[in-house]
Amino acid sequence: MKKIAILDVDVHHGNGTQGIFYHRKDVLTVSLHGDPRKYYLFFSGYSEETGVDVGTGFNLNYPMPKGTDDDNYLIELATAINKIKFYKPDTLIIALGLDTSIDDPLAFFSLTGHGFTRIGEAIAALQVPTLFIQEGGYISPTLGNNLVATLNGFENVR
Repeated sequence: MKKIAILDVDVHHGNGTQGIFYHRKDVLTVSLHGDPRKYYLFFSGYSEETGVDVGTGFNLNYPMPKGTDDDNYLIELATAINKIKFYKPDTLIIALGLDTSIDDPLAFFSLTGHGFTRIGEAIAALQVPTLFIQEGGYISPTLGNNLVATLNGFENVR
């Protein structure tokens, strides 16, 4: 059986993805997002939500505080990537949200263009076949630049 990992890097918790795969061990779901104690979605995305039944341990949440910058985000991303590495997926799916940008109108996180490049590099370092699904990001002057930075970072390592 093929193993899939889904890495959600949107500022909002990937509650739909979590709900679909919460009982399964063949799909590892990992979400980095704003802390639900302080940011929408208030009802899911807590670190203790790890899956149920055979899916226990295959759902990982990394909630982070308001103002999380490049360096702090990348520390959490490195932890998440190590978990993905240990899982050894055949395919990695990236739920790419760009609303983590410092220029996003909601601006809960403070990631810069350089941070997006580093995210792409970190993902590419896994050396796993990867599919990016661009999910969101609200209109901002750097929205397109952040997408390009992520993909360039990924391509630079490949």
